[in-house]
Amino acid sequence: MKNIFPDPSKFSDHENTNKIVLLIFIKIIKPKVKEELKSNLLTKKLNIINWFDCHYTNIGKEDFWSDVLIVEFKDKFELEKFYINDSSRIDLQAVQVFNLLPKNLPRLFVNFLKLLRPIGYFFELIRSSKTELHNLTNSKSNILPSREQAERLLNEKSKKKAYMINLLELKEMAQYKDKSISITGREAYVGKYGPQAFKSVILLGGDFAFNGRIIGDSLIEYNVPLDTKGKWQAVGIAEYTKASKMLELEKIPGYSKGLVHREAGLKRNYNLYATKNI
Repeated sequence: MKNIFPDPSKFSDHENTNKIVLLIFIKIIKPKVKEELKSNLLTKKLNIINWFDCHYTNIGKEDFWSDVLIVEFKDKFELEKFYINDSSRIDLQAVQVFNLLPKNLPRLFVNFLKLLRPIGYFFELIRSSKTELHNLTNSKSNILPSREQAERLLNEKSKKKAYMINLLELKEMAQYKDKSISITGREAYVGKYGPQAFKSVILLGGDFAFNGRIIGDSLIEYNVPLDTKGKWQAVGIAEYTKASKMLELEKIPGYSKGLVHREAGLKRNYNLYATKNI
């Protein structure tokens, strides 16, 4: 039996009155255990921002996690109530927990871009209906799917909205082929690639379910795979009308040119396909 919530003592005194937002990866094999956990958390009125059912890994070596949760506690004292409760200790195979600082995008700007979606649909129609995978895959890369992973995603039949959960680690300094460019990995990825990716997702009919900065190291690491083990800097969860849309971003003008900044600034990426449970 393992607690899915971290020891409140890991949070400093000055955080006592601050909200605590946690990103929780869980591997549960028994469906009954999952349903009991869900029932207990809802009964105790925990603020569950998102609960995702995980399907498979798009960037990473193995399909591992079964569920991803984002939960919010009013303060350290509410976390302690859940931490000491027996219902938070469950029969699970693995758990990893991160402390988050939400950084969600301005909804006014998002809603403005949504008005331009007909432009995105137009580019989808006039560009090749077949998604070319040769520029999107590399089995030896830490930031791209293998061809087999991309083909699986391309052939996904589910009609549910797809959520791509991304863990991100950025390079300290961006690495361009043009050695005269000297900017940080954050400036390259967030400042140059980010706006283009954001626009392209929205124009393809998608949205962003959650964005946040990861504070410090994992609060809990129990039986975690190499894919997610270690320190990450940010999480981003993109919403698509269907899973294969993630592979169609290049149909939006400008996105392909932004990939050079993604490659220059991004050190490591874990990408997981999921659908929403709550």
